[in-house]
Amino acid sequence: MDLDIKDVSLLLMLSEKEIQQLIRKKAIPFQILHDKTGFNKQQIIEWALGRGLPINISGHKKLTEYHIETLGTLLGKDSFHYNCKLSESSYIEQMVTAIDFDKNVDRDIIIQLLKMREDMMSTAIGNGISLPHPRVPLMVGRNKPLIHFFFPEKPLNLKSIDGKPVHTLILLISQTIKQHLSLLAHLSFLLSGETFRFTLENRLESNKILDIIKKIEETRNKV
Repeated sequence: MDLDIKDVSLLLMLSEKEIQQLIRKKAIPFQILHDKTGFNKQQIIEWALGRGLPINISGHKKLTEYHIETLGTLLGKDSFHYNCKLSESSYIEQMVTAIDFDKNVDRDIIIQLLKMREDMMSTAIGNGISLPHPRVPLMVGRNKPLIHFFFPEKPLNLKSIDGKPVHTLILLISQTIKQHLSLLAHLSFLLSGETFRFTLENRLESNKILDIIKKIEETRNKV
């Protein structure tokens, strides 16, 4: 048994009273050992996935949802990773390892959820772009959604819908479904134009990409 009631309460962002109610109803997987209630982490994650519940892997008790006005406010120089030695068999692990998460963040859960999403259907959307993301919201200890751009040394064959190899992977982790949909909407707008796709395919410097994002979003806001 990996977890106790307090651990599960924090992981699922539910009160201990709510967890105890679920136990009484036998509505959540648990085990009794030596008169103590315990939980298997893998079973709890799968249980949460089946219900679309957010998973808190940050250790923080409370997180405030961040409203996305522009993508520019989410990005910095460290959001861009160039000449990455990514392989088709382990690119997810390699991306997660490259990100500077807080020490208490469980990277294994992130990797597991990203892989589960790819097993359902490839997130390679075409035009050389892939948008890997978990199936459910993940709280990783930051008050903003996480977005990182990865440019592999060699394009990857990730079963894109148009059959083209992927030259840019944009890793997304949101705190809520609403936030995730907003993030996708902003990205979709940027990717709908040739200018932004050109900047990614040609791997412009991060400051130039940020400038282009700012200009495109400013133009959108004026419409």
